[in-house]
Amino acid sequence: MELIAADNFTLEELTEAYNQTRVDYLVPMPMNVARLREYIYVYDVDLSASCVAMDGDVMLGLGMLGIRQKRGWITRLGVLPSGRRRGVGSAIMQELIGQAQKRNLKEIWLEVIKGNTAGFNLFRKFEFEVTRELIVARRAPAPLDPLPEHLQVYRVTPLNHEEAIILLSHRQGRPNWLIETESMQNARNLSALLVELENGGRGWVTYHAGLFQLTRIVVEVTVGDPQEVTWAVLHTLHQRYKRQDAVAENLCDDEKWPGYERVGYFDAFRRIEMVKTL
Repeated sequence: MELIAADNFTLEELTEAYNQTRVDYLVPMPMNVARLREYIYVYDVDLSASCVAMDGDVMLGLGMLGIRQKRGWITRLGVLPSGRRRGVGSAIMQELIGQAQKRNLKEIWLEVIKGNTAGFNLFRKFEFEVTRELIVARRAPAPLDPLPEHLQVYRVTPLNHEEAIILLSHRQGRPNWLIETESMQNARNLSALLVELENGGRGWVTYHAGLFQLTRIVVEVTVGDPQEVTWAVLHTLHQRYKRQDAVAENLCDDEKWPGYERVGYFDAFRRIEMVKTL
């Protein structure tokens, strides 16, 4: 087995290898070349620090490393069925950690789908510690019940991409890598709604509106009850986009989550966030 930097391969080769690692995965999430190219750009993946495990001309597995300032993020780690139980996953992890150390990174983050015992045990073997569970939520297009009288909306202000980034940069909590301000800035074409309620509540939502789907959904409550303002903000969003499916990734299971549920979001699956200090 040889570990080769991922920038020695074409995106077509990396996409094919990645999809083969996910043929029997808990949540498959297949890629195409365009999506992988966007993924690498949005999440600051460094292909020279990422690697592919090879046995001659046969790909056994791959792993990618995103880099921001002194932080790293391991992602798209997978082993093809032909490479399993041969130490390939451990070898890739060791290489990615080594690349992070060469670049003097201070910590490495990653997520593993809850229920992926093999992946979780691999990361614990390399001394990654659990930080929190994160929700991947979905909502299908559906009629909305009217908001109650005490949550009537007073004013809605649409915002453009740069204004949305300013809002995101003022969040109180620590966002996960997927929804960090850097990721959202890289994603481009972001929109936002600033929602003010008659009772004085105030909040906002950022999102990307595709033809069939809303993505990059982040809600922040600045004034008022977190659950109720989240409910009103998302109600406003989905009144405007009645036909789109919606996906909100890596939400915290906090006081805002019931507000998502009030407008029809459900817990599709969960990720476990983990960190290793170098």
